[in-house]
Amino acid sequence: MTMSVVDPLAVAIFGFALEVRKNPEPAGLSYESNRIRDLLALGRCTLPVFKGGSLVKNGSSIPSDMGDFADKELRYDLFDKDDEKYEKFLFRLNPSDFKNQDHYKVLGLSKLRYMATMEEIRYCYRAKVLKHHPDKKKHRGIPVESEEYFTCITKAYEQLGTNEQKRLAYDSVDNKFDDEIPTDKSVTKENFFQTFPPIFERNSRWSIPKSVPLLGTPDSSRKEVEAFYNFWFDFKSWREFSYLDEEAKESAEDRYERREMEKINRAERERRKKEETRRIRKLVDLAYAKDPRIAQFKKDDQNEKERVKEEKKKAKLAKQEEEERLRKEAEEAERRKIEEAEQLEREQKEKLKKEKDAAKKAMAAQRKRFKKLAETASFWTEDQKEKLEEMERVERLCLSTSVDQLSELCEKIENLSVGGDIKQTIGQFEEDLKNAKMQEVEAKKADKDKENDEKNVNVGNWTSEELQLLIKASNTYPSGTSERWTLIAAYINEHRKNKSGPEKNAKQVIKQVKAVQSMSVKLPETTQNKLADGVVTDDEIWSAQEQKVFETALKQYPASLSDRWDKIANDVGTKSKKACIRRFKELVQMVKNRKTAES
Repeated sequence: MTMSVVDPLAVAIFGFALEVRKNPEPAGLSYESNRIRDLLALGRCTLPVFKGGSLVKNGSSIPSDMGDFADKELRYDLFDKDDEKYEKFLFRLNPSDFKNQDHYKVLGLSKLRYMATMEEIRYCYRAKVLKHHPDKKKHRGIPVESEEYFTCITKAYEQLGTNEQKRLAYDSVDNKFDDEIPTDKSVTKENFFQTFPPIFERNSRWSIPKSVPLLGTPDSSRKEVEAFYNFWFDFKSWREFSYLDEEAKESAEDRYERREMEKINRAERERRKKEETRRIRKLVDLAYAKDPRIAQFKKDDQNEKERVKEEKKKAKLAKQEEEERLRKEAEEAERRKIEEAEQLEREQKEKLKKEKDAAKKAMAAQRKRFKKLAETASFWTEDQKEKLEEMERVERLCLSTSVDQLSELCEKIENLSVGGDIKQTIGQFEEDLKNAKMQEVEAKKADKDKENDEKNVNVGNWTSEELQLLIKASNTYPSGTSERWTLIAAYINEHRKNKSGPEKNAKQVIKQVKAVQSMSVKLPETTQNKLADGVVTDDEIWSAQEQKVFETALKQYPASLSDRWDKIANDVGTKSKKACIRRFKELVQMVKNRKTAES
């Protein structure tokens, strides 16, 4: 064995050269302590893991340090590759401008973005930490020029993986989301169902309700279409814009500055929220205006409206025709009735005329017969004076008797031959006529007395209390009051003490008032005067025309005129001055009574 000769000077200067072992394997207490510390920092299990081992999940290899994700359903095929291109992207990031970086791309989730689960976000972050943490690189002997780039990974995870609300804030302003909506000119009937479904599907991610209706197809029912537009017209969005706050309240020096920053940020958020609401509404309005199904529904509604309108028009026309037909039939029936009545009247007149003519002829014949008998017998006397008296009696009998009576008298005279007997017969006949007339007068008087007795009986059915109530009610409800007699009857029925008897009605009240006025009922003078003056005086019955003229005259002639009431009475024409004054007082009292009743 030969030994190489070493220059002693070189050994003195450089020392002994030892063989350096390449790629040493970390080991020892210090290494294990550091590894456990890293696992605790990442929130992972610290149990020993076989070094260099791997778990296979869906064909992808999981590092041994990521073993706690072995039972998770992760979409590894959609994760970004962690290659040289990614590292160049990572080194170009500016940690001080982390708000403008693509957090999903930093974590390797640029394909999944808002669809990534929290497990996938945590998995990718741990994978990035294991590979790109400066300490890990140093342990692997990889030189690290700057450690600032790792801050971008930490900021991305803090935004997406630590708090759901912070992630939603970033998702709301993700610049990869397409906020554009089509223009009015770009949408046609033909491309409607190719243009809008993906847009609504894209924007449905902002909906608070998870169940979002679909736009549907050309064959969708009206109920489905209306449900879709009702949902979007009342769209409730969770999208918010706090991520874009320009003022960082953490940098405020005191609470007053923090409040001012919060006020500025709040105003800006509300402005962006309103713009987002207008954008969604513009999209829905455009879709509604361009939807061929809506156009067809409107057309169907218009057709239905026209159909109903036409049916109503036809029904109205048919009703008018029916009314016209009934009117004509009624007019024709009325005309026939009038013609029949006129014909019957003419026939009756003709018959009456014939009867009158026959009666006149019969009377003329009987008068001629009676006069001829008298003339033939020289009026049954030779004395001229008596003859004149008999002639007057003949004329008087001709005028005062009926045909039958005169015929009967003639028959009696014809059967007599002696003048004395004839005069006696005529005298007896006149006496019988006189008695008959007296009996007729007595009969009429008896009928009138009976009628008066009935009226007296009616008056007798009213007690003195009811008559007093009648007077009081007549004053309470003066002439001109609407439904006056009904109100008076109700007043009497309500205020009388004895309610066992039959109630009074308006017709009985009117009849009683007239009976009290027309009959000589023995009432106290004041009672008679009140009933006569307050109820049935002709001056107090005012027609509508008289009332109108009276009111006009009241306005025309002021109270300052000395002869005011004379002029008013002159304008009315049919009423006296006292009647006009009394009417004015009644109207004033009516107004006062109405105000009292209302209060």
